[in-house]
Amino acid sequence: MAERRSVRWAALPLCLSAVLPSSGASAQLAKPLARLDPRGETVIYTFRRGDTLYALSEKYFTHRSDYRAVQRLNRIAQPRRIPIGKVIHIPTGFLRAQTQSARLISARGIVSVRHAGQELTVTPGMALEIGTSVETGTNGLLTIELPNGSRTTLPTRSRLLIRQLRRFELGGAIDYDLEVGAGKAETEATPTGGRGNFRVRTPRAVSAVRGTRFRVGYDADNRSSAEVLEGVVAVAAGKAPAGEVSQGFGAWIGRDGKITGETLLAPVELVDPGKVQIEPQVELQFAIAPGVSAYHVQIGKDAGFVDVVADQTGDQPLANFADIPNGNWFVRATGLSTTGMEGLYQTYAMKRRLTGLSASADGDFSAMRFRWSGAGEGLRVYRFQMTREDKGALPIIDEGGLGPEGLELRNLEPGAYYWRVGVRQFSDGEMTEKWLPFEKLIIAPQGR
Repeated sequence: MAERRSVRWAALPLCLSAVLPSSGASAQLAKPLARLDPRGETVIYTFRRGDTLYALSEKYFTHRSDYRAVQRLNRIAQPRRIPIGKVIHIPTGFLRAQTQSARLISARGIVSVRHAGQELTVTPGMALEIGTSVETGTNGLLTIELPNGSRTTLPTRSRLLIRQLRRFELGGAIDYDLEVGAGKAETEATPTGGRGNFRVRTPRAVSAVRGTRFRVGYDADNRSSAEVLEGVVAVAAGKAPAGEVSQGFGAWIGRDGKITGETLLAPVELVDPGKVQIEPQVELQFAIAPGVSAYHVQIGKDAGFVDVVADQTGDQPLANFADIPNGNWFVRATGLSTTGMEGLYQTYAMKRRLTGLSASADGDFSAMRFRWSGAGEGLRVYRFQMTREDKGALPIIDEGGLGPEGLELRNLEPGAYYWRVGVRQFSDGEMTEKWLPFEKLIIAPQGR
């Protein structure tokens, strides 16, 4: 049974939002002069020496006359005598802002990009404007980078809409608004210095996140989820109160707006993590973990999984991937609970060195021809072994240093033989070795 967790409640709007922590000593020493409120509706400004509403409006407002509305909103009786340190709220609609764009930094498999009703040609590095939606198919994977360096990754069968990307001239506060319409999005967010908001919505839920890594999901049952890998998240839906979820915990938000907390499962462990992957298919075996109903496994080119090349989810602790090129890769896996909540992950380095080998035999007692071939990069040196009667016996033939041309044996005596072929493959200063299993060979007596 999933572990439930108590939460602290506060009212929030309908969205999934990230209010990111400040970073560095300077942010600890001084409070920002301008910052967005958690809802993204107003910029909160602290008056300094020499400030006037009129001067602010002339420099930062879309229309200078809007200072009167700000004066009324904040109940300022004497606009020319505003004390230093007074905090006012300025609606974002009054402020000048620079619209920005995201960037598609990685895309693999079936990926679509749409803007203004048009399907765009998917090109890594392309700009993604406000109003653009990106979607991954059954084998699609993509990562986008936001203007401040934050990154959001979509696994297979996921959809994301860029609702807002802007930076206010007053204080430089950012306002980012993304919506997950299907599947899941994992975000690694760059701290905003306490001045900006980063909202990740679903059609039904909201999170105010004080952390830098989190997942937001929306499934076929219209349930929203938030899984917190770092930091703290406040989650709410509609007019229902919000609950605060800490690192290592997740929350489901149902159609009724009810929030259910759950402990995230511990990372699943890779069996034999140092194994060099030499077979045609990369095979990853994981330890069976309690409470895990499915295993989500990814292979990435980088440890941050910006460029994910393979993604698979299954109910067994075993994953097989075809067409993984030679190289040094990274593997991470998570366990999904019985409710579908995805757990924490652990990253492993993986070495891939394809060392393919196949062999065959044909002929008769007078001449048996053994042929073999290999697959992979580098120099291959083959070895042939044959035993009599028992494959565990000492070889009667053990010949190494062979090339790809094969071997022919003549006038073998009648009886049972066992034979096998091995290969050593040398590439980039490394050696891998592979043996085929023993094959039984019967040499029948010559007929009269």
